Amino acid sequence: MILVTKWFGAFLCAEGTVKRAALFPKDPTQIAERLARIQKGEVLDEELGLASGAKQVVDRRLSEFGKVARFDSGFLRPEDYGFSVDLFRLATIELARMAVRSSVGPDAHLGHAVRAYDELVETSNILSERLHEWYSLHFPELTEVLPNDSYITAVAEHGSREAVVSALNLEMDSLGSEIAPEDLESIRALAEVAEGVGATRGAIEKYLERRMSEVAPNISSLAGPMLGARLITKAGGLRRLASLPSGTIQLLGAEKAMFRHLKEGSAPPKHGILFKHALVHSAPYWQRGAIARALAAKLCLAARADAYSHNDISGILKEQLESSLAEIRKRRQHPPKKRPAGRGKKSRRTHG
Repeated sequence: MILVTKWFGAFLCAEGTVKRAALFPKDPTQIAERLARIQKGEVLDEELGLASGAKQVVDRRLSEFGKVARFDSGFLRPEDYGFSVDLFRLATIELARMAVRSSVGPDAHLGHAVRAYDELVETSNILSERLHEWYSLHFPELTEVLPNDSYITAVAEHGSREAVVSALNLEMDSLGSEIAPEDLESIRALAEVAEGVGATRGAIEKYLERRMSEVAPNISSLAGPMLGARLITKAGGLRRLASLPSGTIQLLGAEKAMFRHLKEGSAPPKHGILFKHALVHSAPYWQRGAIARALAAKLCLAARADAYSHNDISGILKEQLESSLAEIRKRRQHPPKKRPAGRGKKSRRTHG
């Protein structure tokens, strides 16, 4: 007895005849759901009902129920069981729809959130610069008193120099010019927009922190939520990042410099977007490459844990990273000695 599964049901066959059959419902959606489960390697209820009588199976997915064997199942025709070609077509269309819907995972949302955050930062900087230049015609001294966010809020909420001075209890004279009400109204409108952009940027930053702690907690703990999200986006997804070697992770974001090195022989890059990590950019220049390499090695393990095992190994990785960093700092305490000019370069022969 051999167990065979077709798109319309599961069958227990012997010597080219059907002994028992478990047909699927004649509904495109339910057929598509069963086909999707088969693609995932799962065992269907219909197959479980017939498995006890099977000695052999056709699909390796069912190898626990019998020996895998070749079998010509061409005699199992759907029309003999009331299934039409049109039903199969509708089921495959529904299966494609399910595949498209399931393909949009949290990785895609993280990528858009990172890009939106970067665009909001750029927009916020432009609006802030314009607001400072414009409002400084009326109250230039305020720039020296308040940081950027407080500056924007003060202008949006109070407007005129007199109102700002009164609200903030400031004691100062100003060299700024007087301002017409319609000009001040436009400035306050700009400040309100800048304030809204800043609030949205903060909300997306909190969303990234929260989402990264759910999707990739090990990466988030090791690299920080923002940098971790950038790595996932740059790699093309969490599973894609988990499949990359540590050397590739180290150079993510430095592709142009690497191509330039390969094409023109320039110095190879030592890091990509990992330079934004505090451990890398705060280190002496002669240690950055080694630190980026050590960090990338641990991020490689963190990505694999987040993508596959879902175990929290961040504590272990941090301890190992600290040990590697201590060794790097000990081994590279001093900057390397500069080579004399011409040493280490290949001599070029000229032909006259």
